[in-house]
Amino acid sequence: MDHNILPPDLKFICDQGHKNNTGFCRHYMFLYSLVLGLEAKNVAEFGSGFSTQCIWTALKLTKGTLVNFEQRDKSQNAEWFSQEMLDCQDNRWQFIKGDSLNTVPAFEHPAYDLVLHDGSHTGRIVTQDINNILPHIKKGGILLLHDTNHTSLGSDMRTGISNSNLKDYLHEILTLPYGYGLTLIKILDSDNPEKVELTWRKGL
Repeated sequence: MDHNILPPDLKFICDQGHKNNTGFCRHYMFLYSLVLGLEAKNVAEFGSGFSTQCIWTALKLTKGTLVNFEQRDKSQNAEWFSQEMLDCQDNRWQFIKGDSLNTVPAFEHPAYDLVLHDGSHTGRIVTQDINNILPHIKKGGILLLHDTNHTSLGSDMRTGISNSNLKDYLHEILTLPYGYGLTLIKILDSDNPEKVELTWRKGL
């Protein structure tokens, strides 16, 4: 990653974070910072929305790629995407439409630095989504799950996590207790041979 590159204007992300019109709004700046801090090369997202724009904006700096697994057509969420992103025709952004229970197992995955799950909120499906994506997360990679403290959805999200194969992976877990809850799971060890490699050092 070129540490001398100037970041883009992040005002639009900050503004969206203050509009208070999505459940994820309090996490937009954090998500951008996490992708950038991990120097992420490969990111996957279950679902899509303005979070997708935040990830993609950071990935422009890390020269990374994004894949979305989404039930809806891209056009249904177009309001959350910049025209630059919608015009992206290269392999930096793949939008895979369909049921994640079918599309994720069939996809040829890279090793992911970061995975965001904000798709299905049904416990059984969340469990299967986690089980399907876990083998593709790098050592040191992060799995994020939104709405784990949501008043009506949180119980299913937490059940989905507790019933998953995470118990077979050495990991650390922390939940940010705002914005309906964002649970961070760091995969410390797994059968995946790749690991997150950070190059950033404090400049002089």
